[in-house]
Amino acid sequence: MQKITFKGLTQRVIDKNGEFFKARPSFRAEFQCRSWFGKQLRGLCDITALHGYSQIVRDGYSMVERTVWTCAVVASTISAITLLMISWSWSVETPTVTVTESTNYPTWNLPFPAVTVCNLNKISASAARSRAETMRRPGNMTVDELAEMFRLFLHVTGLGDPDPVRYRLLHDIMLMNNLEIPQLMGEFTPPCGTLLERCMWKGTQWRCDNLFQVVNSTEGLCCSFNYYGQLKDNYPKKITVSVPKDPRRVMASGYQTGLSVLLQPHAEDYHSTDVASYGFKVMIHSSYDYPDNDAEIKLVLAGTESFITLRPTATYATDDALDVAPAVRNCYSRQERVLGVMQRYSYVNCMVECRATNIYAKCGCVPYHLPNNGSMRNCEMKDMECVVRARDRYVTAVPTRNGSVERLSYGSVVAPCGCLPGCDKVQYPSEMVTGRMNRSFSFNAISFFKDIQLQNQSLVHIYLADLTATHFRMDIYQDSLGVLASFGGILGLFLGFSIITGFEMVYYFSIRLLFDAIAKKSDKRNASSAGQH
Repeated sequence: MQKITFKGLTQRVIDKNGEFFKARPSFRAEFQCRSWFGKQLRGLCDITALHGYSQIVRDGYSMVERTVWTCAVVASTISAITLLMISWSWSVETPTVTVTESTNYPTWNLPFPAVTVCNLNKISASAARSRAETMRRPGNMTVDELAEMFRLFLHVTGLGDPDPVRYRLLHDIMLMNNLEIPQLMGEFTPPCGTLLERCMWKGTQWRCDNLFQVVNSTEGLCCSFNYYGQLKDNYPKKITVSVPKDPRRVMASGYQTGLSVLLQPHAEDYHSTDVASYGFKVMIHSSYDYPDNDAEIKLVLAGTESFITLRPTATYATDDALDVAPAVRNCYSRQERVLGVMQRYSYVNCMVECRATNIYAKCGCVPYHLPNNGSMRNCEMKDMECVVRARDRYVTAVPTRNGSVERLSYGSVVAPCGCLPGCDKVQYPSEMVTGRMNRSFSFNAISFFKDIQLQNQSLVHIYLADLTATHFRMDIYQDSLGVLASFGGILGLFLGFSIITGFEMVYYFSIRLLFDAIAKKSDKRNASSAGQH
């Protein structure tokens, strides 16, 4: 007998005829598998179109040359894998992208914005005095002192320091007279009928009450044009049928084709303001957005003529982008989120409802200037101290957050109530030019100023600056075809990889095995037949 040692271990015992005795079958199977795999790998490297692989197994090359080619192939493979990971991470971290689709989008496809006019004077002096005269009050309190105390109502806007003693006194007086803050603010706010003297829309003079309605805003009660944010409007019942069901639009540019309003400040009736001036705040915002500080706000002073030009921009999301989860694309479509008070979802509406909810959770009531569907109690004067001390819950953009150097992200803090930006939105960047109004030498719009004696009035023109707007499209960063092209380009550049190359790999390690087995059986059959003959 002859003893054979393989790698220092006794593996086989061969008899004198050269036949194997019984050996370890696991090692034999492993050895045969490695031998077959090496053979298939060499064959693949020899015929594949992948760059450099044929050089590794080419006959006639020295070990040094093979090592150099192996290092080059490994380096290219690592580079390709690294770039593939970077490309994939970009796709994951930036699922959507917003691009400029057109700078010549027709403006008549966009709604005209809502224009909300708020008097800087929050309380009419004559109305406050008239109400104070009719109210029961402590014996030592005069009418003027009570009218002066009504200024405490404005503390909800973030002005003034807490004054618990006066809050409680005014609360007792109002309780004695069975009055509430929203009721009194409705009486004290200068009415739209006296605030708006003349109105012109698209070159035609209109009754102002046919165009404007009283709305609630973060500035209190104001007069709003083209506003559709509420579930129910505040127009007089007799003209409700004539109000358009959708926001108005314009088909031209220039101040003669927009909205012109002559405003009367009634400077002699000023009682309480948050700005040390006579005039108005004009808020320009989307027709479905709550009149909030997020709007374009212009300060129009008394005795001036102002021209406000609008350059709207619109953004829409494609169907592919909307197929992505809202948390991934960081926006909601109009149908994906239903609000409690506002008619249509937007980031502004969601956040203002969020602030109302936050202050309600803290103080058990909602200030009169925040949206309320009637299910939450309106704040009374006894609640004012809590409201003022917790003003960071409804004054700041993000409730309870007011850091000056704090960085916020969409994923955690910016959306305390699950609020995300709207996927479809229209914004109205604006510019304003103002001059002192003097009609002494003007011959335009004579009928518009007929029978009006100009004193401190302000004239405001709001109009589109151009017939075209900028249109943005939010789309997915890469679709399946884009990912395939990106990955294919990287693999092709570094390795020469293609679909056929992938088929070669599958073929050599699966289909080729089947054909080899069939060939071996055929050879054995032929050898057996030859032996019999």
